[in-house]
Amino acid sequence: MKRILYTLLFVVAISCAAPAEDRNAVILISIDGFMPEYLDRTETPNFDRMVERGVKAEHMIPVFPTLTFTNHYSIVTGLYPENHGILSNTMYDPEWDATFSLGNREELVKGRWYEGEPLWVTAENQGVRTASMFWVGSEAEIQGVRPTRWNDYDGSLPHEQRIDSVITWLTLDDETRPDFVTLYFSRPDSEGHSHGPDSEEVTRAIAGMDQDMGYLMSELQRTGLEESTNIIIVSDHGMAAQSEDKVIFLDEIIDLDDVHVVGWGPVSMIRPDEGKRETVYNQLKENEENYRVYYRDELPDEFRIGNHRRTPEIIMVADLPWAITSTSFFERRGVLAGNHGWDHREPEMQTFFLAKGPDFHEALHVEPFELIHIYELVCHILDLEPANNDGSLEEVRHFLLE
Repeated sequence: MKRILYTLLFVVAISCAAPAEDRNAVILISIDGFMPEYLDRTETPNFDRMVERGVKAEHMIPVFPTLTFTNHYSIVTGLYPENHGILSNTMYDPEWDATFSLGNREELVKGRWYEGEPLWVTAENQGVRTASMFWVGSEAEIQGVRPTRWNDYDGSLPHEQRIDSVITWLTLDDETRPDFVTLYFSRPDSEGHSHGPDSEEVTRAIAGMDQDMGYLMSELQRTGLEESTNIIIVSDHGMAAQSEDKVIFLDEIIDLDDVHVVGWGPVSMIRPDEGKRETVYNQLKENEENYRVYYRDELPDEFRIGNHRRTPEIIMVADLPWAITSTSFFERRGVLAGNHGWDHREPEMQTFFLAKGPDFHEALHVEPFELIHIYELVCHILDLEPANNDGSLEEVRHFLLE
């Protein structure tokens, strides 16, 4: 009887995930700052073919704030920021007296910042191999787990080489190939920041990304992988034009010696010095024009950042297209031609979704949905038991052929 019981337990355990040869792979692709309307900007024959053969959303709804790290991590965890801890590209943790920022690589790769369970951890824990050609959190050891294959971020790595690496991974034998892969591109976000969303540079970047998607599709066809590979293309936020005549100088409203400011731009997180909380808030409230100011416990529920210790006591949110800065920072840096970070409900901040593959319907256009549902969608395709998350498979199940 004991031998029979052990045998049954073993069968149940190995059946939790489908065998690799029976499972269609998923490539989750992020095109940073890619706005839904970009497909109408210029000729995009490769995107157009994918739309004809896949599922395209009117747009996808990001989380607040509409920043790169926050939204990328919500995509792969299915969690709102207050539940996964990546509240901004720059943030301070009062418990650790430590700052997380894009320029602080020592902290950036520490798993302690990344709460929740990203897709590659969910998959690896259930015996499904994963690989990452860049993604927020993929360089950190989260819950003691990393993707089977991963790379330190290198923004200079040519797009074709990134795609070649993904194809190489997917053509490995069944015992070693990954079934879930992430792939990240920083264009056209970089061009949008430098030149603005309506610039010719962004138009050229859109055309370049279309060529990259064409190359990926041709390589999948050449290697015989197209019929067994799902491609999900997303973006993390939109982009809006900024100008130097729409700037809020924080030092003209409050004494900056009374606060620590984390982040300039559409959103500023403000930590008042001891005893200065009410003074700072009242000064900001009295001058509330072209921005909104909140105590942490007054934040709109839909922002979903208030219930985490890394959210400071005071938060300023500029009205689009205004930006928050200081006189000294403005003199040194000015403002970016394009930016993001504003209220996630703003039309300019909406994101892109397109999926194609053996598990998806063809020529299906769907209504807007929140990007937190991507996690459940991928788990379902890969036959994974999802971790706790804020998404719902029922919101996206109709994308699939089943």
